[in-house]
Amino acid sequence: MHLNLTFPVIITQLVNGFALGMLFTLMAVGLTIIMGLMRVINFTHGILYTLGAYTVITLQKFFGFWPILAIAPACVGILGLAIEASMIRPIYKRDPLHTLLLTFGVALVLEDVIRLIWGDIPYPMTAPQILSGVVNIGVAYFSKYRIFVIVFTSVLLFGVWYFLERSQLGKTILAGTFDREMVVTLGIKIDLLFTLVFGIGAGLAAIAGVLASPIRGVFPPMGTDIIMPSFVVVIIGGMGSFWGAVIGGLLVGIVKSFTVEIYSPMADVIVFFLLAIVLLIRPRGISGIEGLLE
Repeated sequence: MHLNLTFPVIITQLVNGFALGMLFTLMAVGLTIIMGLMRVINFTHGILYTLGAYTVITLQKFFGFWPILAIAPACVGILGLAIEASMIRPIYKRDPLHTLLLTFGVALVLEDVIRLIWGDIPYPMTAPQILSGVVNIGVAYFSKYRIFVIVFTSVLLFGVWYFLERSQLGKTILAGTFDREMVVTLGIKIDLLFTLVFGIGAGLAAIAGVLASPIRGVFPPMGTDIIMPSFVVVIIGGMGSFWGAVIGGLLVGIVKSFTVEIYSPMADVIVFFLLAIVLLIRPRGISGIEGLLE
């Protein structure tokens, strides 16, 4: 353990924490709208993140990095649509535990498929040349790629928020999150809405996987490493809250980043301590709606 937190170190870890937090936020936003609207605890979210990263490995030599930011969410989103329509939709009326076990099983199967196709060997990834290296602002050095992740994800999250808050379809999704029976009563085809939401969540997970690949590399269990902290972000932020997911993601990312700097063995555990503290103070999370899932 070392506490040599000089000002440059603090600034650098804040930027690293923001970049990591943005990835958690992308995952958490998809999870929270799926859990809020569909009442599904979606363990396939982590493996869809992994597939997004492997899309980079497979297609980068043909298209380059930038087009994959659009190709990966489209391909993985279609897979998400297929998973929801073929496997999850038939068991909506059963105990929620069934969908949890199903998505957990599907995630395990898809991880083994990844191992069969790409093998167990991790693939190192480098950032695009224009984003490689660091930038010096006088007080500290920052990774150009991490700054890009923060800016790009901020723009993307604003787009998702605008879609949910301003478009008719987005308002319908939010309405279904808080009162699913009302949406059905109005004659909206809830099954198609479920499928669309699952696809959107899958696409967001894929983008997170693409963005994470130059930072963490690409390896089969990478989805397992991020899925539990992402659920923690959802709970800390509050179920059904877009801005709660953003706040929770940034909070977890910054806390984790500083823990790595101070005492790295605690980095994977600290998020659960943070979860316990938040739940003791505010059981429904920072911005959660009380009784949403009751």
